[in-house]
Amino acid sequence: MTTRQGLRPATTDDVPAIARVAAACDEPIETPGVPGSPYAEHLLARGTVVVAESDGVVVGYGAAVPIGGWRHVTDLFVHPAARGHGWGRALLASVLQGAPAATTFASDDPRALPVYVRAGLRALWPILYLEGRAVRLPDPGLRILPVAAPEAAAAEQGFSGVDRSADHAYWGTRREATSFLVLDGETPVAAGCAVHRRGRPGRWLPHLAIAPGADATAVAVAAVHATAAGGPASPAAATGGAGAEAGARPDARGSSAHATSVCVPGPHPALPMLLDAGFKVVDRDIFLATSPAFVDPERLLPDPSLL
Repeated sequence: MTTRQGLRPATTDDVPAIARVAAACDEPIETPGVPGSPYAEHLLARGTVVVAESDGVVVGYGAAVPIGGWRHVTDLFVHPAARGHGWGRALLASVLQGAPAATTFASDDPRALPVYVRAGLRALWPILYLEGRAVRLPDPGLRILPVAAPEAAAAEQGFSGVDRSADHAYWGTRREATSFLVLDGETPVAAGCAVHRRGRPGRWLPHLAIAPGADATAVAVAAVHATAAGGPASPAAATGGAGAEAGARPDARGSSAHATSVCVPGPHPALPMLLDAGFKVVDRDIFLATSPAFVDPERLLPDPSLL
């Protein structure tokens, strides 16, 4: 019998197999109650996705998306039964082929980090997955303005010069998603999105970009408060009624209504305040890049997949 094996570009027909590999690696990408895998479909439309195939069976996949002048590796997974055969190195080389520079978030699994380091990326700082309730956080005195995803993307591009409109559009499709700006007076100082946590109760702040010169701690705390209350939009805002622009933060009862998850870079100045308020570290990854100049860890609360 002839055994077929190698790498090839993924297609939409591969989405179920990609989801099975991710689930086998304890990294589920499907959303309960949502058909298909919007995340995998977004990667296929947005960037480069490659599958590793052995005898007609997908045993691994890698994906990367362009961000600014570099390529960000979003996924690199090999089924546990297929590890030890060089698939990870081959997939990484394929999705980074021709890229001038690269970034990624990786687990600190001793098998994973060497693959990235040998590809020229350096381990720079940890990203901490935090979970808690915002009721003990102070009021930073900033306003939250719900906006459409394109407006949030435009604001972020104004801060960073990087067009993230495709990713903001994807975040905006997530369950109970609300795109928003954080305002200092009338000036936007951050752009982000709040969503329902995948597969369990609570809220998630998947991405917050903070303007240069803004108080990063105050901005992050304002965004966490808004997310914790069920999203920046008040009930009136959700229906387009009076009060569509939310205030500085919801009251304490609203803040404590939902457990809230957020990823915080280790160097971010808001981290001590969040820990003091009772947020717990439930997981961690490592940020790697070919240069530390691409991402300022004090200006971002990142999506651990899409950055």
